[in-house]
Amino acid sequence: MAALNHRQPDRVPIDIGGNQSNIHIKAYQNLINLLGIKDDRMRFSDVVQHIAYPCEALLERFHADVRYIRPLSAYRDANDPVLQHEGKYQGVYDQFGVFWGIDDKKRMDEILYLDPVINPLANASSISEIDAFSWPDGKDPAPFKGLKEVARNLHENTSYAISTGTIGNVFEYITFLVGFVRTLRLLRTKPELIISLMQHLLDYWKDYTATFFKEVGKNVDIICINGDLAEQGGPIFNPAFYEKNVLPLDKELVDHVKRIANVKINYHCCGSVPLFIPHWITAGFNAINPVQVSAFDMEPCSLKKRFGKKVTFWGGLCDTQHTLPFSTPEQVRAEVRYNMECFKPGGGYIAANIHNITAEVPPKNIVAMFDAAYEFGTY
Repeated sequence: MAALNHRQPDRVPIDIGGNQSNIHIKAYQNLINLLGIKDDRMRFSDVVQHIAYPCEALLERFHADVRYIRPLSAYRDANDPVLQHEGKYQGVYDQFGVFWGIDDKKRMDEILYLDPVINPLANASSISEIDAFSWPDGKDPAPFKGLKEVARNLHENTSYAISTGTIGNVFEYITFLVGFVRTLRLLRTKPELIISLMQHLLDYWKDYTATFFKEVGKNVDIICINGDLAEQGGPIFNPAFYEKNVLPLDKELVDHVKRIANVKINYHCCGSVPLFIPHWITAGFNAINPVQVSAFDMEPCSLKKRFGKKVTFWGGLCDTQHTLPFSTPEQVRAEVRYNMECFKPGGGYIAANIHNITAEVPPKNIVAMFDAAYEFGTY
């Protein structure tokens, strides 16, 4: 919390285990095998991304300072994720009716992640159709049953920061509801449909967060909101559209959350994001994640110099696309050292992998990354 408040702590906090700072189940299995850690209950914390629910022994080994709470129904047995079948796909439906799937012929051990292959609003062409859609009920308390005890135990009996998984997504989720390409087309041809979809999503997440905090009370420190708006070369649409149409809704969600809970907000957006960061600061986001240093204009020292006094960087430890999977432990260690020297001065930095550690990453490189984060994280 000191780091999020831009105060210099004794060392840089370390995070592993969030929806955008986690590890693929295959890489996780290889990692705990290398470390001699036993996890008798291998689980997914998100079956769509095929990311693991890291066991406490691993979190302690890497000095992790954050613990996550999610709806208990989100966790799936890694040996039996209960995939459904839909036409030529196997996968899962989410609460919005998006089907996340993969080729039905693939074996479980071949699956790396699931894609949004059925978009329930792919053919919607009017606001009335969007209004008539069967939107989920954010006031339903069922997903949060039992979370009160989990959150209270962590808050009262540990010194960790307590964070949620994703509990907000105003724009990005449209790409799943209608499809990515069609979303970009609608931005140019029928922006009123995008605005209507965002309003419905905002209404849902406002109800969802209110219901969530009614259950967990004051036992959470950080919430996570998603909103992928960029790719590696820059924004996927004109930032002027964001400023005019998306920013007010993002800010409304932030203001709503901060009225009902004393929490910090960690906002996730991959890619090259400097053109959006001033808007996110205006919206009230306290941290941005995953800080994709391999993308355009995302050099760590430059980011810290431009924005480090107003927003916390959460991630950015090591290039997840190139260095982490394909370099030596020594090269990983050197990059972590450089990135941390850029990000850590004066607080305002939480060390984490850049998005999820993918299946092919050598476990020795993962160890090198987190050991370097701990070694070079002291002030």
